Amino acid sequence: MAHEVDPHSCERTPEAIRAALQRRPDWLQGFEQDWLSAAADFDQSALDAVTDKWFPFACACATPGYLDEVEHTVKRMTEDDTEGMVFRDADGNAYDAENRRIDAGRSG
Repeated sequence: MAHEVDPHSCERTPEAIRAALQRRPDWLQGFEQDWLSAAADFDQSALDAVTDKWFPFACACATPGYLDEVEHTVKRMTEDDTEGMVFRDADGNAYDAENRRIDAGRSG
């Protein structure tokens, strides 16, 4: 079952974002750099932009199981273990790892 990021899994505050990003130190470092840069200029709109930019990353970290699933998928793909994987385009069409369309209504 594919997980989706829960947009309610994290509050849209710098403190909550910082706490959620502990799961990914590389993302936390990026957030901290952006935050300190905006804070140095005392620019509230820049601080708000940093919050907006990193909020989805924080929600990804805070959604139970989401990053675990992503990391598992990446591991499988780097090991060429794509058997049974289904990928969907923006319209919801399904494809296998070789970019062949999967159509339940058609036989191969």
